Amino acid sequence: MERQYKHLSSPITIGRKTFRNRMFSAPMGGTDITNDGCIGPKSTAFYELRAKGGAAAVTVSECMVHKTDGSHAYRLDESILNSLAGATYAADAIRRHGAIPSLELSHSGMFAGTYMTDKTKQHELVQYGPCDTVRADGVKVKALDEELITEIVHAYGHVASLAKRAGFEMVMIHGGHGWLINQFLSPLFNHREDEYGGSLENRCRFAIRVLKSVREAVGPDFLIEFRMSGSEFTEGGYGLEDGVEIAKMIEPYVDIIHVSADS
Repeated sequence: MERQYKHLSSPITIGRKTFRNRMFSAPMGGTDITNDGCIGPKSTAFYELRAKGGAAAVTVSECMVHKTDGSHAYRLDESILNSLAGATYAADAIRRHGAIPSLELSHSGMFAGTYMTDKTKQHELVQYGPCDTVRADGVKVKALDEELITEIVHAYGHVASLAKRAGFEMVMIHGGHGWLINQFLSPLFNHREDEYGGSLENRCRFAIRVLKSVREAVGPDFLIEFRMSGSEFTEGGYGLEDGVEIAKMIEPYVDIIHVSADS
């Protein structure tokens, strides 16, 4: 019998990192995310099982990078007790079974707080996105100004440096699924008239600034994976042709492009 994916179980080297096979465990949410965003023991055990099962890399699900995102996931912040320690335990648990530990970095943008664990704060948030708008659920969204954009760009780099310090060997920058980076990439959400809007090149500017910030923070040998939607599959969003062009613009700044939607 001829195997359809004959290289799936073969090692692959990307940069200076060798993966034991071509099977990567994509980010999935943990089970005990605390209100202050620490990775708890149940989540650590969940990710450890992915490594024990044979995945070459295991990505811990969304780590929020900035205070403007009061969302549903982890935080890596040296000012939060046990934050760095919890992340270190998770990275070590993944590595002890031969897998490469990775951490997904994200910002929910205009959808911040949608699945927030602390419900008392959910409606106190100011929602930020590329443009002033009103969400379908009636929540008002404010456009990010240049000062906040720059602050969030720097935050991506800072949290990436903390991930490296905690023992993660790569990071995944979440640029798909309607979260903030995707909101800038998408003509559905991005109607800006400045350097971040209009042309595809302009809509990629925020993503590229984020990736440059991360690279500066982690150095040349630390792997960066970029997760993107190949096509948005929705009226007003970008299609596969633009998805290919986005990937081409992103490619010089990353080691791996992860396409999680396609035609």
